[in-house]
Amino acid sequence: MAKTEPLYKLIYNSLKKQILTGTLPYNNQLPSEKELADQFKVSRITSKRALNDLAGDGYIRRFPGKGSFVIFKDLPRQRPYTISLLLPFFKNAGLEQYVQGISDYLKPTPFQLVIHSTQDDPDKQRQLIQSLSKETSDGVILYPSFPASLIDLVFNLFLDDFPIVLLDKELIDLPIPVVSSANFQGGYEATLHAIKQGHKNILFFSLASYLENSAVKNRYLGYLKALHEHQIQPALHLQQSDYPSNMDQNHLLQSFLEQTKKQGCTCIIVEHDILALELISTAAEMSWDIPRDMSFIGFDDLSLAHMITPKLTTVKQNFYQIGYAAAEKMLALITDPVKNESIVSIEIPIELKIRNSVQFIEHKKGADN
Repeated sequence: MAKTEPLYKLIYNSLKKQILTGTLPYNNQLPSEKELADQFKVSRITSKRALNDLAGDGYIRRFPGKGSFVIFKDLPRQRPYTISLLLPFFKNAGLEQYVQGISDYLKPTPFQLVIHSTQDDPDKQRQLIQSLSKETSDGVILYPSFPASLIDLVFNLFLDDFPIVLLDKELIDLPIPVVSSANFQGGYEATLHAIKQGHKNILFFSLASYLENSAVKNRYLGYLKALHEHQIQPALHLQQSDYPSNMDQNHLLQSFLEQTKKQGCTCIIVEHDILALELISTAAEMSWDIPRDMSFIGFDDLSLAHMITPKLTTVKQNFYQIGYAAAEKMLALITDPVKNESIVSIEIPIELKIRNSVQFIEHKKGADN
């Protein structure tokens, strides 16, 4: 659990951010101790400490009887204030909401958002990251499509004190903040719902490697916790590597569904909605009746999730809030002239959206699994 920030520090950081981003420019008068105390609902002692610390750090000067004035002068810049955003695609499930959240947070600041598409290509992603520097950008918000291939580049940027915030996935053991959904809780709640609906043979399905994708790993761990609490063994987990490398996606999914049903599995929790929808489509081609022949739970809550029949039960991610929080974290990194000590990652709450893709299974008393 992250340590709660002292109240005076909240005021200090809020005013410092306004000073460094130009909202409170040079020679502007700050609110009084009383006005700040009223605004933040704190004592005057607390607001006074915040102002005294700003004065001590060279941002403002306090004049008895006159008030506090900004004395910080930013150096002239040769380019606009910019934040670089690297996404796999310009438009994709949820990604446009990331952009909207980031853009809305940056609106009242002098920072412009510059969006780059990595085209879901590891080489293109590396090329774009290699082009980043303090001369071209003030910081980067990065959605790492291929995390393992980026560790060297991202760590070098970090060592150069270049502000970095990651979306959705962490880079293992690197001290870089990540803003993501509460993936562990999402996996846990999805599995708990399946258990409450009477399912006892539940499988978690992913085409991603858990070592490569921290978001999927945490969803899987949440799944395992829910099963453990109810003394249910996890179903045999199949990954893409378990199938011949030359098998196309459609045949792979058909083979997966056939094997899963033979194992007696009744519910599949899927790493994300797109894959869940592909599975349901494949099951329909096989003349399966969903959810009677198989129940499905996704993760994301894309618009298609409630447009198909049956509507998909899924874990809703708040992509907008993730983007908004990432921009807020980015400006906190940029506006701290000393290396920002707060490398705490942020988890945005999820919400389980219960629809019709999970069948209720009634078990007779004394009956075996």
